[in-house]
This record gives sequence, structure tokens and C-alpha cells, in this order.
Amino acid sequence: MMHVSYEVFWTLNPRKLKPFQKAYEMELESRQNAKNLEAWLYGLYNQNAIASVLCKNSKYPSKPFQMMNGRKKTVQEEGMDFERYVRQFNAMRKNKTITN
Repeated sequence: MMHVSYEVFWTLNPRKLKPFQKAYEMELESRQNAKNLEAWLYGLYNQNAIASVLCKNSKYPSKPFQMMNGRKKTVQEEGMDFERYVRQFNAMRKNKTITN
């Protein structure tokens, strides 16, 4: 599991296996971070899809986020945008512009 060949494994003592273990743990952490980022991006796309349906002023992105020009938005800015969409949606419901 730690990418050590069978022959090398039997020639090393436990202390010499530590770097292999550390590298394996770093690889697992990197994979988990990649999965978390992917899940977060799915959520961001879903958020934009929902907002584009609920608000007239909101549009679904025409390009993937990484390909858009300009500065990337922070997580906090994206959350603030969604809050703005929700406020607009709630205001439109209150004004009877849209119905359930």
C-alpha cells in the first residue's frame, strides 16, 4: 500500500519505512483534498443553477469557473452572491412577482 516493493520491504527496518509511510499519508491527504474540491465545485455549480432558475438577474455560467476571465471569487464572495440571490427571490415572492 505504501508503494514499497516486496524485496525492498524486507530489507528495511521499521524506522526506514517511516518516509514511505509519510509519503503515503501525504498522497491520501492530497486525494482527499481533491475530492473535497470536486464536491465543493459541484455544490457551486448547483448553487448557480438554482439561482439562475429562481432569479431573473442570475445566469448560469457559460464557461467552467476556471476558464472565466478575471479574478476568481473567494468562497466568501460566492456565498455572498448566493445570499443576494436568495434575498432577491424572497423579495420577488413577497411582491407576488413569482408564485410557489
